Amino acid sequence: MASRTADPSARPIAVFDSGVGGLTVHRALVDKVPTADFVFLGDQKNMPYGGRPGEEIVELTRHGVIKLFDEGCDLVILACNTAAAIALRRLQQTWL
Repeated sequence: MASRTADPSARPIAVFDSGVGGLTVHRALVDKVPTADFVFLGDQKNMPYGGRPGEEIVELTRHGVIKLFDEGCDLVILACNTAAAIALRRLQQTWL
């Protein structure tokens, strides 16, 4: 991944969605912060999250976020409404 940031130690910002709708959020972020590096992860294998049980949504979201942290991202933005509504608070409260 080529870095566009002035600081070579800066790590990318991740955008996570269960599909591709979060690309709209990704595009808006790139427009607002053009010097930052961004990574997008769309979990198309498991989309849509909407009809799944809450615990499954939490685990799918956790798996995606861990993957992004493992790839070197410092910040993950949940662009998936279902993931944000069901999993975000739980992940914030239980993250180790």
